[in-house]
Amino acid sequence: MEEKYRKLTDSEIGILEGNGCLCPDWGQVEVAADGFDARHVRQSRFTGSVKLGANSSGQAGIYNASIADCCIGRDTLISNVRGSIKNYRIGNGIFIEDCGTIVCDKAARFGNGVVVKPINEGGGREVTLFNGLTAQFAYIMAMHRENPALTERLAEIAASECAKVSKEHGIIEDGARLSGCGKILNVNIGCVAVIDGASVLSNGSVNSTAESPAYIGADVKAYDFICAEGSRIDNGAVIERCFVGENCRVDHYFSATDCLFFANSDVANGEACSVFAGPFTVSHHRSSLLIAGYFSFFNAGSGSNQSNHLFKTGAVHQGIHERGCKFGSNAYVMLPAREGAFTVVMGRHASHHDTKDLPYSYLVEEDGKTYAIPGANLRSFGTARDMGKWPARDKRTIKRDIVNFAEYNPYIGEKLSAGIGLCKKLLEKSGRDVHLVNRIRIKTPLLKRGYDLYNTAFDALLGALLSTDAEPAKTAHRHWADLSGMFAPAKEISDLLNDIEKGAVNDAETINSRLKRIHDSYDSYAKAWAVAVLGDKLGHEATAEDIATAVEKGKAATETIAAMRRDDSLRDNDGVMQTGYGIDAADAETKASDFGEVRKTQRH
Repeated sequence: MEEKYRKLTDSEIGILEGNGCLCPDWGQVEVAADGFDARHVRQSRFTGSVKLGANSSGQAGIYNASIADCCIGRDTLISNVRGSIKNYRIGNGIFIEDCGTIVCDKAARFGNGVVVKPINEGGGREVTLFNGLTAQFAYIMAMHRENPALTERLAEIAASECAKVSKEHGIIEDGARLSGCGKILNVNIGCVAVIDGASVLSNGSVNSTAESPAYIGADVKAYDFICAEGSRIDNGAVIERCFVGENCRVDHYFSATDCLFFANSDVANGEACSVFAGPFTVSHHRSSLLIAGYFSFFNAGSGSNQSNHLFKTGAVHQGIHERGCKFGSNAYVMLPAREGAFTVVMGRHASHHDTKDLPYSYLVEEDGKTYAIPGANLRSFGTARDMGKWPARDKRTIKRDIVNFAEYNPYIGEKLSAGIGLCKKLLEKSGRDVHLVNRIRIKTPLLKRGYDLYNTAFDALLGALLSTDAEPAKTAHRHWADLSGMFAPAKEISDLLNDIEKGAVNDAETINSRLKRIHDSYDSYAKAWAVAVLGDKLGHEATAEDIATAVEKGKAATETIAAMRRDDSLRDNDGVMQTGYGIDAADAETKASDFGEVRKTQRH
């Protein structure tokens, strides 16, 4: 129900002035028709048009504050504001204490419309921030620059989203709590958000809900930013021109410029510049740098970094680190470079490698050269662990970003198929101990092993997709894409982009609905792909019997991979790995018991 207001009575004005309050024109101050108590307003100054809500509950009031052109809701407490609160609509049940300045300029945009330069520090892949930005919208906007007309249309759609929030006053929504803050300028603050000790917040939106409150903590400095629901920025973090997505964390002095963080990404201590951090991107070490790249389900080891400047044409080089990549401690990559899905990078690499067709590989340095071990990560228990931990860590409630957690999917199937073809082609070149391809080296014995691993994984993947209960789609799309967490037939995405360019799709909501519809049909699309690919392998249209045979073969292959991963987990539990456990153990059995209790090995 909308609050009703009235003018102050002469008696109330007398109480206010007796409490040390000042106002050049009390006629511009209105109060709640019911429930306003002038005794709960002390040592405060009011200028411009001011409305004060009901405050008779005993938990509300205004003390030692300067209020200008504000509307303040029911049961709100404002205390000890050293500067002023100006041009804000403040909701109900708000707590504001020991803050500096909270001011909104006319026609503020609250971070909407800020242009970020992700992936390429030199520009050219700009993404416009708005409150409802998703990983998929940002991916399309950043990655599909081959069509200037499409880029222009997407920019127009983003601008229309930004226009929705352009107002002449700021908003602090119901239940928000602000304490110990310095300067807050042109920032919208959502429902039950907590701003506790932030130093500077400028031109931003802190989106928040009761189910997923946002939090901004001590010594944070944030400029030209948008935070999504459930996000957390804390402990001296500094961000500039950034989007911090749903349930993302930026913590412990991490600094980020021109970065996008989506769905459950978690960064601390280090630094990022011009980064598109897709779902579950993680970097926790003070010595780690993420720069000029696209990341997804990524984990950065301590001291890992990349460089994007060859001192020729500027910082214009970029990296693509596909889903599930990991950088070991002190790993280094000179950009431009690209790693295929689920690649582990160890050592230093300056050859501008491209391993998009060698998924699940290890990249290692040997005598200053880059060597690949194809398929090695398929055997790793760590890969299996990742598949389980990512869904378990998804604490989002709104889930704007589309995330598909399936390890076996057509996109990876394409990559495995490419890996099989590449290994076979190289193996046909007899008499070589080492093969050179895409500026990487592969030793022949490891090439043979990779070929076998890829075939086993492909059989497992095909069998898994054929065994689902989904009804195959009428059209089998052979080429697939991974749009920052979302697997989709490339043709469906292409059709959407064409509709955007032509104006048939002209708003973000419709784009997101189309993407959601594609995602909802994933099982059918994937089944159709698997049936078609099986037919290609057989040389004829796959029959029910063919499918049943492939499913059984897939089960056997799946068990083979599972057995390799179990063996890998056991290697991580053997005697050498127990070194450092059982500090006072007098015998091996006591040491093993201490190890087992700490490591919980039975869970493996």
